[in-house]
Amino acid sequence: MHLEGTVLVGPDFEPVEGRVVVADGEIVRIEEREVDGDGVILPAFVNAHTHIGDSIAKEAGEGLSLDALVAPPDGLKHRLLRAASHEEKVAAMARTLRYMESVGTGTFLEFREGGRDGVAALGTPRR
Repeated sequence: MHLEGTVLVGPDFEPVEGRVVVADGEIVRIEEREVDGDGVILPAFVNAHTHIGDSIAKEAGEGLSLDALVAPPDGLKHRLLRAASHEEKVAAMARTLRYMESVGTGTFLEFREGGRDGVAALGTPRR
């Protein structure tokens, strides 16, 4: 398989017109060459700080102060999390994972809350 267009190469994302050759799911080479494609080929995005478990509350709280939104025990986020069932939280996490994948986020670093149960819940949407 190959992808053609402007390839963003190296740590400085230098734009190179060319082709990315993929075999067995791995990039085997990048060829600099004239191509017909006008797409841009870039590495997957990394979200280096997520709270997937809070997905049920991600659209809530516009206009609130940070304390009103997240301060324990009665910030809006905490109230929404307490009111939601485990199934609702897992469904919200699954929606967030699908969204990240759809916009090109290939990796995320999760900051889990809720102890062992919180960690276990993160695996549930993928099952």
